[in-house]
Amino acid sequence: MSDGAGGPAAEEADVRQAGDGAPGRDQDRERRCGQGVGEGACGGQRRELSYFGVKVAVIEPGFFMTNMTAAEVFNGNLQAAWQQASPEVKDLYGDAFVANFMKTYDLLKPQWSGNLSLVTNCMEHALTSCHPRTRYSPGWDAKFFYLPMSYLPTFLMDLMMCYGAPRPAKVL
Repeated sequence: MSDGAGGPAAEEADVRQAGDGAPGRDQDRERRCGQGVGEGACGGQRRELSYFGVKVAVIEPGFFMTNMTAAEVFNGNLQAAWQQASPEVKDLYGDAFVANFMKTYDLLKPQWSGNLSLVTNCMEHALTSCHPRTRYSPGWDAKFFYLPMSYLPTFLMDLMMCYGAPRPAKVL
């Protein structure tokens, strides 16, 4: 880390989390805004830290069944958020939106993998390998759906994602 006056801080490694930016390194700001937040932040970190021999690996998993994505927890959180929403938001989206959203969730849930070792194996490989990969995509949906979809033009990706998605009751 820098002490702000241009000198090094007390013998510490310079480690940043995703989203931290280096002051004065905004030359590719427009490109970063066009990418996903994690991809833009990690890409900048990867390029900047490569001068110091630090390798940054990006792990982009697909969907996995975890305690957070369990149906009871997800539906409970969704209902709690809906109850806390303002009357204007509830009127704009309509009551059918939440029900349709839950149906979509229930249709996709059986295809999610419960094997979290795919992600941890990527983490282990990235940390222990002499030559880690720049990108890891654990899960079949990440490899064959989300990764190829990231190379599509934005309008096609939007069309694919919004095709069967629930819509608000009052749209323009």
